[in-house]
Amino acid sequence: MTTDYSTLVDSLKDLCRTAGDAILTVYSQDDFGVIQKSDDSPVTEADHKAHAIIQAGLVALLDIPVLSEEGTLPPLSERETWTQYWLVDPLDGTREFIARTDEFTINIALMDKNQPILGVIYAPVAKAFYYGGKVLHGSWRQKVGEEPVVINTRPCAPEGLLNVAVTRNHGRDQLVDLIERFEQRFSEVHLTVAGSSLKTCLVAEGSLDIYPRRGPTCEWDTAAGQAIVEGAGGKVLNGQMLPLTYNQKESLINPDFYVVGDPNAEWESLLT
Repeated sequence: MTTDYSTLVDSLKDLCRTAGDAILTVYSQDDFGVIQKSDDSPVTEADHKAHAIIQAGLVALLDIPVLSEEGTLPPLSERETWTQYWLVDPLDGTREFIARTDEFTINIALMDKNQPILGVIYAPVAKAFYYGGKVLHGSWRQKVGEEPVVINTRPCAPEGLLNVAVTRNHGRDQLVDLIERFEQRFSEVHLTVAGSSLKTCLVAEGSLDIYPRRGPTCEWDTAAGQAIVEGAGGKVLNGQMLPLTYNQKESLINPDFYVVGDPNAEWESLLT
């Protein structure tokens, strides 16, 4: 059966809006129902509500497995038999949600042969979508009620201005040596602090040049954004300057990675 990806995206956007409304209902409350998971990361009532909505919606769309942060993690022996599956973070940026920064998202990726081929990211407060991937032959940004706008990454000018995304909860501290290297190569280095997968979206739309990430993330944090960045002309690279891959080990923890807008820039000399 051939998949109509444009129709699928429309269904995913509807699903994200429904889950986003549930998240915002919790966001308007004084008590988020925060508990700590076994890895010491927080989870809220909003995470669970969004997971339930998205899980049910995705199962109705395609007859493939759903791998969600708030679901169960099957062993690799089962997962490695999957050809296609959904990879979901129902509330990316739970710490941002708890801190009320508004910088949290819903991330949904369609995976094929351990690579994201389609991604949808929705920011409920901004009511903004980012979506795209290789099967759509491009990427777009869209505000609810408005027409979608094509997005592209931007060229990185040698010796010019470099715009760098920095994660809100880890910031510059983990990137001191890398930023010093950037400052030696480029005439100006600007840091933009943001939460969740919005950093990757800013690279995809050409607002930023690179998002370097050191420290733990999981595959559901990056897959949707990787599809969107690749559709917009960029790449997500591991420490060996190869594309980030998925579902190849028991753990879903990512290595350090770099989201780059211009794949033709000399990143290897800067990052390795």
